[in-house]
Amino acid sequence: MAHKIANIPDMIDMPKEGILSIPVEDNEYCKVVLFMMPAGQYISPHTTAMPATIYVLQGKADFTLGEEPHVVKAGDHFFMPPAFNHAIKAHEDFAFLLTFNRR
Repeated sequence: MAHKIANIPDMIDMPKEGILSIPVEDNEYCKVVLFMMPAGQYISPHTTAMPATIYVLQGKADFTLGEEPHVVKAGDHFFMPPAFNHAIKAHEDFAFLLTFNRR
């Protein structure tokens, strides 16, 4: 397997509206996606099929995990089990890495 080095901060290109997602890695072990949301953007409640981790790179947002609201900011990291309900509302321009764990 060839090693791929990605400089994530250099990949951040905040959209003026909507949500932008850029695949960073996709292999048999994990899928990593960079998400960018301008201030005020909202992702409605949904679930994922795989366990996942979130690492916040930039900004601040309300991140609802299950029924619990949390304010998350750059540097925060957390885990979500499969089928866990979550939603996001960006207070500021917001960027995060989403990693789906396949094994």
